[in-house]
Amino acid sequence: MSIGSTLAATKLATMAASKGWKVMTGRPVPVKGDFERERTRDVVAYAALSSMLVVGARVAAERKAAEYYRQSTGHLPRGIARGDITLTDVHSYRKLRRARAKASRAVKHLSS
Repeated sequence: MSIGSTLAATKLATMAASKGWKVMTGRPVPVKGDFERERTRDVVAYAALSSMLVVGARVAAERKAAEYYRQSTGHLPRGIARGDITLTDVHSYRKLRRARAKASRAVKHLSS
């Protein structure tokens, strides 16, 4: 259910971003790779707009799916209730830890 709602929310947010861009600017959506016709700032602005809408819609859809599950069963799904850490979370934590250690070494080196 979560995957289906996330996919639907992503599709709707992408469509909303495209229609919103056309209404706001009066031009078609900037196409990646059309270097002669599109300005870089338009491509970046559209990417930021659509990404923001997609992420917001995905978060809202996942929360609604979890809320529906809780109302239906009386508890949250096992992974959410226990706060399971995914493999992506572990990799992100390791990258953050390495970056902090590297920054700490750089600061010590500069101060000595």
